[in-house]
Amino acid sequence: MNCLKAAATAGLLLAVAGTATAQTVKILPERPYLEPASAGPSANFDILVRNDGDKVMEVSSLSVTIADASGRDVLERRVDGNGVAPSVKTLAFAPLKPGEARLVFNPFPLLPADIAAKSVRVEVELSPSDRKGASIRVSAKAEFRAPPASALKLMLPLAGKVWVWDGHDLLAHHRRWDYSNPDIMGFGFSSNAMRYSYDLVRVDAEGRRVAGDAARNENHLSFGLPVRAPAAGTVVEIENSQADDGKFDPATFKDRPNLVLGNHVVIRHADGLFSILGHLKQGSVTVKAGDAVTAGQTVAAVGNSGTSMFPHLHYQLMDGPTFSSEGVPSAFAGLTRLRGNLRSPLPGGAIDSGDVVESPN
Repeated sequence: MNCLKAAATAGLLLAVAGTATAQTVKILPERPYLEPASAGPSANFDILVRNDGDKVMEVSSLSVTIADASGRDVLERRVDGNGVAPSVKTLAFAPLKPGEARLVFNPFPLLPADIAAKSVRVEVELSPSDRKGASIRVSAKAEFRAPPASALKLMLPLAGKVWVWDGHDLLAHHRRWDYSNPDIMGFGFSSNAMRYSYDLVRVDAEGRRVAGDAARNENHLSFGLPVRAPAAGTVVEIENSQADDGKFDPATFKDRPNLVLGNHVVIRHADGLFSILGHLKQGSVTVKAGDAVTAGQTVAAVGNSGTSMFPHLHYQLMDGPTFSSEGVPSAFAGLTRLRGNLRSPLPGGAIDSGDVVESPN
């Protein structure tokens, strides 16, 4: 019993129902952040399922239960199977072969604002793909943690009228980085450094990001704009030689995972966290490793290098200096939210996909 309790505390619990087949479910990271998002707290974590048995299995239901500090359940959300055919699938999960592990999409990150969440429990039901034999329920538990206070008062690294082209909301691609995929694992990735990241672009008064032929970098309003340090710190890594053509060589990622972002600047902050500014313009980086920088200091210009589809600035905060680290939530001081003709201060500074904000120069 003590061993079982220890496993549950670590966020890992095995359960067997009716057969000798064991399965595993795990919450990643082991202590997820509870992000103070603008629409309410966000619990952005991954669910890893591994088939430790000898039969092909598939996920038939998933539930996420939130508990308060007393351990009392205050919210439960679930998705059960895929309904009655021909319903739209909600659990688009391929069969899991024996020994195979895969991330399951977490469909319930956003929590009501009035819930005092302390911990989360995930329960997954797996059923034999051949429908022969009993289903198995497995669960995992984790405690939330709050982001460091210093991470919630940064300076947005792009000034002016800025559109968050993609952030890390429910369906954002940054949130769906599949580091359980064998190809991704082969490059040395084992976590999601992009979990709380942003793709930022400058837009004009009409909300346009391009003036003219979009195939030309210089027609994008963001291209060549100054990129500034979001907080004081020390530069620990730069790349300045990649062309602004959106091309990349995946073979380089294993030894230099930050090349996912092409030209980049990595800054270590006093709180031990790291900022990375990516897709920078070739030759625009004005700092070198070892340089001290101040908040708001220009360090480069917006470009179109690395795994980029068009000129924009990628920003993320991490607990380490590379893409092999884990993402950390961030928020920004002094922002004004723009919604048509409406302007309103953004006191918490939390932004996400689709937001248009004005950042002071």
